[in-house]
Amino acid sequence: MTPSSNPLIALLDLFRSPVDCFTALHQRPKWALFPYLLLILTPFGLWGSYFNQVDLTWLQETLRTQIPQLTQENQLDWLSREVLLAGEVFSDILGRTASIFMLALWLNLATKNSNAPQPFGKWLAASCFILLPTLIGDLASYLNILFNPSQVLPNAADLNSLNAFIKLPVNHPWAAFASSIPLLAPWYIALSYIAVSLWCGIERAKAIVIATLPWLLVVTVWPLLILTA
Repeated sequence: MTPSSNPLIALLDLFRSPVDCFTALHQRPKWALFPYLLLILTPFGLWGSYFNQVDLTWLQETLRTQIPQLTQENQLDWLSREVLLAGEVFSDILGRTASIFMLALWLNLATKNSNAPQPFGKWLAASCFILLPTLIGDLASYLNILFNPSQVLPNAADLNSLNAFIKLPVNHPWAAFASSIPLLAPWYIALSYIAVSLWCGIERAKAIVIATLPWLLVVTVWPLLILTA
């Protein structure tokens, strides 16, 4: 085991040797700024490319049929290219930032009674790296846009979520749920397990439960709330 020597190597090590990455990150949590910046900057390029290529007239007409709440007066304002682009970018940035904080909070609370509890700041740093594989989804989404340049809805263009494959319309009651289920969740779970077991010395079975439980709650509790609403 050789800890990553600098932030750029740590980014590479996350994919090729996560133990080296998290070992170095434990001593240098400020390195998390680099993956966080990548996570919030890539949506600008992804959605900029999408709205440069999509057939905007077709997109606006499709969204009008899926969002009947829009009145004739505010359609021009809410369905303009600039507003749609800002909405997708802001949604990604807010969603990714919230996911990082929620995951960090969970890992902090779940490991409080371990042999080596870690402060919230270090779990915040770990969460930035744990969610970094999202960039793989961004790359796949970009390629998806290139091969389907003119008529593809945003929820089908973004391959980071389950909704990219089931393609529920935005007014469907399960659309928000499907859009929130990351296809890379198993990867996030594996990285969480490595960080928890490495930093806190928690036994394997308990570390697996800690890494898996937040994602398991999302796919069980949220559908129950939808069904009982």
